[in-house]
Amino acid sequence: MKAGFYPKLAWEGIRKNGRMFFPYILTGSVMVTMLYILGFLGKSPALAEMPGGSTLMGMLPLGSVVIAVFSLLFLFYTNSFLIRQRYREFGLYHVLGMDKRNIGILMFWECLMVAVMAIGSGLIIGMALSKTAELFLLNLLGLEVNYELRVGFDALWQTALVFAAIY
Repeated sequence: MKAGFYPKLAWEGIRKNGRMFFPYILTGSVMVTMLYILGFLGKSPALAEMPGGSTLMGMLPLGSVVIAVFSLLFLFYTNSFLIRQRYREFGLYHVLGMDKRNIGILMFWECLMVAVMAIGSGLIIGMALSKTAELFLLNLLGLEVNYELRVGFDALWQTALVFAAIY
């Protein structure tokens, strides 16, 4: 088949089934955002200096593990529901001459596109909201607020790798 056939077909499948894919992508984005924010807060120097900060920084990785496991289960269930809703479409592809290998390649491209959209948008939203979460936590505890913007590259890579493995 021509190069680019599967990505085009996968994109059309995502676009035409947008009512089903949009909540799936949105869910993935929210999960990525939450994991990034927890990773960002876990490495925050402002939290390290506060009283009890070492305890808080010890608990945040545990929260990250819980969110990663919950994300794995939730996204797996959502993906299986999404595939179940598309049996007719896959049946039509089979009638038109696609075998299981071709449908598997198509699903790989769909999964790759959804993963890029969810991870990319989740990390962008997470970077935008991470400082807000840090400021809220410091304000809640009545500590001095530092308005220096930074990106947690460790949290960024960790989150991207976790969700790349999940997808």
